Amino acid sequence: MSAFHFPEKTQPPHVAALNLPPNTSCVLLKKQTISVEPCPLPILQPDGVLVKVMATGICGSDLHNYLAGGVGGRPVTEPLVMGHESAGEVIAVGDRVMTHKVGDRVAVEPGLPCRRCINCKSGRMNICLDQHYCGAPGSVGSLSRFFALPADMAPHIPAHVSWDEAGCIQPLAIGVQIGKRADLRAHQTVAIFGCGPIGLIAGAVAHAYSARRIIACDINPARVEFARKYISPLTGKPIFDHVFVNKALPSTPVKVEAAGHKQGADPTPAGIADGEIVEADEHEESLGDIKWAHAEVAAARFLEEAGLSAEMGVDRVIEASGAEDCGLIGVAIAKQGATYLAVGLGHMQTNIFPTIAVTCKELDVKGITRYTASCFPSAIDMLARGVVDIKPLITKKYTLAESRDAFEAVRSGREIKVIVKNQE
Repeated sequence: MSAFHFPEKTQPPHVAALNLPPNTSCVLLKKQTISVEPCPLPILQPDGVLVKVMATGICGSDLHNYLAGGVGGRPVTEPLVMGHESAGEVIAVGDRVMTHKVGDRVAVEPGLPCRRCINCKSGRMNICLDQHYCGAPGSVGSLSRFFALPADMAPHIPAHVSWDEAGCIQPLAIGVQIGKRADLRAHQTVAIFGCGPIGLIAGAVAHAYSARRIIACDINPARVEFARKYISPLTGKPIFDHVFVNKALPSTPVKVEAAGHKQGADPTPAGIADGEIVEADEHEESLGDIKWAHAEVAAARFLEEAGLSAEMGVDRVIEASGAEDCGLIGVAIAKQGATYLAVGLGHMQTNIFPTIAVTCKELDVKGITRYTASCFPSAIDMLARGVVDIKPLITKKYTLAESRDAFEAVRSGREIKVIVKNQE
């Protein structure tokens, strides 16, 4: 991180006078090896606040770091304090801070941009060329007792938002950014792939934006059942209109037969058709083409069961699983001119992707990295007004000393959102 963010190297006297206890932190030593140990107290900068962290959510990227010793091609090469979905109470403010006071309840915006590179200057601080992100290699995470950050990166949260909810503000901010990147609008139809925290939150945001129909799928039956029971605070009814159990796409060739549509021909407007299994030696096909044909069949089934066949696809696809098969079905289920947003992070750097269908349907295919400037205030506002309810997503809580158990709980796939109570 650029040195100008941390000009002061010694702790201000008013922080030293607090006589704080050790800054116990969750440290990733190497792949699947965690130590909960004291770390140096962060230095409070003149423009910053020192926060007593109350709650931290465990994210999918945290899990990637834990399982693989790195994420996004950035390996962990030295001990790393983990965590980035945090909130807490201000216990000290820098000399130049006029916006915060001791006792304020704040969220932690974990992405600290340089504010000077070409991307920052164009308003895209989420893809800053010199950004450091809490819990990412080269930075310090917030899964600790105390955390320091610039005051303008610590938005206030109202008193009626619980600490557990506050520990989920960061993924809700990503949900808001998903709405921006996917250009979610009222009365659209939306398909979400993956019923983990981000997929569920994306559905909640789409619902708050008055989406007309929201469907979803997941390979995990327990998560499918959870999604089916995720209730809207606005209507008292389920957020998702239909949720499907998705299965791995077969590698056995399928012959697509529909009016005017044969395998290898241009896709139909919806890019879907019924199919029947044929012998593998009838003709040679690539694995990608074989899986794409099955994806069309799966998409047709989802649309039919959701009552959307006549619309020949959905307006917006949010792929929140990172799985190759979901990407294929996502393109197949998109109507012509739709937007496809790649959100999920899988373990593989590359996937098979149906580029011809993207071209023929004239899809807008987009990616997303974290959140942009207005997302945290919007997420906090949605919580404060009660238009999104994230309390049901919190299925397990642990103390800071139990951090390894918290990561293993996320790894199991049995929990939706796991919260660590940093002061316990």
